Formats: sequence, structure tokens, C-alpha cells
Amino acid sequence: MLPAKTAKFNTYTACATAYCEPWRTALGVLLIAGLYLGAAAALGAGALKIAEQVQLGSGYALAFELVTMSSKRAVLVALFSIVLALPALWLVLKYLHRRSLKSLIAPTGRVHWASYRRAMVFIAVFGLASSLPIMISGAASQQLALSDWLPWLLPALVLIFLQTATEELFFRGYLMQQLAARFRSRWIWWVLPAVLFGVMHYSPAIYGNNTWLVVGIATLAGLIFGDITARSGDLSMALGLHFANNILALLIIGVPGQLSSLSLFLRDINVRDEAVMRSELLGTSAIMLVIYFIYLLVVRARR
Repeated sequence: MLPAKTAKFNTYTACATAYCEPWRTALGVLLIAGLYLGAAAALGAGALKIAEQVQLGSGYALAFELVTMSSKRAVLVALFSIVLALPALWLVLKYLHRRSLKSLIAPTGRVHWASYRRAMVFIAVFGLASSLPIMISGAASQQLALSDWLPWLLPALVLIFLQTATEELFFRGYLMQQLAARFRSRWIWWVLPAVLFGVMHYSPAIYGNNTWLVVGIATLAGLIFGDITARSGDLSMALGLHFANNILALLIIGVPGQLSSLSLFLRDINVRDEAVMRSELLGTSAIMLVIYFIYLLVVRARR
């Protein structure tokens, strides 16, 4: 089944109808991107300058860590840099679209925390269950001692919460609302935001020839999150799914080179190996689709 403009979804997107002209949405995206990139550049320059003032040579060391994502603090900086898009999104909504940031969440302007928690539990159960064979087979090993991991846990959780919220508010909130308010075609309001979400994961420096496979998986995730948002008329479930997924991927079982310095366990996998990654990503796709179809069955059973 493909997502449709249900009554719930129409209510969710109604707040965007007054200022949904294509030029306005395109300008909004450009402004958000420009403000975000400017803020991220300022953050990076400021962090390097402060580090260099604290100790000569520390700025260069931090620069290397940020480029290679080879330290815990570099991962936190990377997560925080994504959150810098949030004030840009708020400004664009307020002055270009005449509406609030809360309007991206739900018609009520509030997160439905029960749905958020259910989504988190759903992902946690499937994620941990699918990770058991990896742990039992020895394909993952403990990277950090608990005493080294725990002090970083709270700041990492806060930043992952904000990072996933920022991405959902932009892709499934801002883009889907603006495009659905103006266009009828699913290719525009559902597929386009998902493709853009996938392209955001484009990183040939990390994945080599597997880059487009990773982009494809991220696009599939974007389609699922978008469909769930369209069916529920609310961003809460997508927020919870994304948050739980990133906790598992960044803090529990990481993949080498993929913001993995904070992961308690690390997969024994070469992300540039085409055959290995093809098998890995096909398995990931299967798990995502199983979760998605179970969700669809639950939705149908509740009608």
C-alpha cells in the first residue's frame, strides 16, 4: 500500500497551505542550508581556535579527529553540528512561512509521547534481536569498557535526541508538509524528501563503491518514516523510530568509520568491501521491511 492524503494527513499539512508556493519552499530550503553551513563552519573554526589556545597543537589534533571521526568528542561535535539546522528552520518558518516550529510535529503542536515510546520499543526489540546472531557469532567485539563508555552516554543521548529530531522536523516535517500542501503527487511530497534524506548519507570517503547502496538504504528508511507520518498525521512515531535506530547504530553496535567512536561494541566488517556490504545492506533492508509490514498490519487491525 502506498501512502495517501488521508484526513489525518490533510489536517497535519493544513498549517502549510497559506504559504506553500514552490518558490517559497525552495527559498526556505536554500536559507536553511545556507544558515546551517555558515553556523557549522563558525562552530568548527571556533572549536579549533579554542583548542589551540588551550594547548599549542591541540587545534590541529582536533581538526584531524573531526575529519576522520576518530574520537568520542569528534562524534559529539558532528552530532551537535546537525542540530545547528534547528534555529535556521525556526527562523525560516517564522519569517517566511508565518508559522511555528511546533506546527511540524502535529496539529496539536505537541509530541505524542506514547507513540514515541512505542516506536522506540518496536525498534529496540527488533534491533537487539537481529544483533544477537552477530554477537553470538563473534562478528562484533566490545570496543569500550563500560567505565569508559558510561561517562559519554548522557551527552550522547541528548545530542542524538536533538539530531534525530532536527532531521525529522526538516525532512518529514517541513519538506513533506510544504510539498503535500501544494502537490498531489506522492513522487513529490513522499519520495522527494526521502531521496534527499538518502543523499544526505552520501559519503564515498567512508563507503567507497558502496556509497550508493548506503544512500539507497537511507532512502528506504526515509520512505518508511514518511509513510508512517502520512498515515498517523503526526511526526511522533518517526521521531521515536529514528531516535531508537541511531542509539543502536551509534552507541550500542557501531560500524567502523560510521561515527563509531562512541559505540560500546564494534562490528567486524569492512564497509568498503562490496560483496560484504551488499549482503549486509540486503539483510538490513529485509529487517526494515519486516518492521514496516508489521506496522501496516497493526494499523489495519486497529481500523
